Amino acid sequence: MNSDIGAKTLTSTGSIQSGRTRLLSVYYVGHASAGSLTFKDGGASGTQKLVIATPASSAADQYQVDIPLDGLLFKTDMHLTISNVTSVTVFVTPITADTDNG
Repeated sequence: MNSDIGAKTLTSTGSIQSGRTRLLSVYYVGHASAGSLTFKDGGASGTQKLVIATPASSAADQYQVDIPLDGLLFKTDMHLTISNVTSVTVFVTPITADTDNG
């Protein structure tokens, strides 16, 4: 897969990317309480695609989750619900007709 990779950092729940997009990697900074990262396709009320349970940790603890192969496909609007996580940076690649293989 050859295309530009974008990055977006969120500190609260919100939209990441509109249109067909692949999630490639997630980097997050922990929180004192356990929490979660919930990725949905189709906005806040869309289809749940991925949930990452986050452990209780110090605010200095950092974690990275890499999605294998070509990443996780979102067909419309990639949305992230953040619970008890200090910040999240996601790495994505928008999909065009030239790069679409799924």
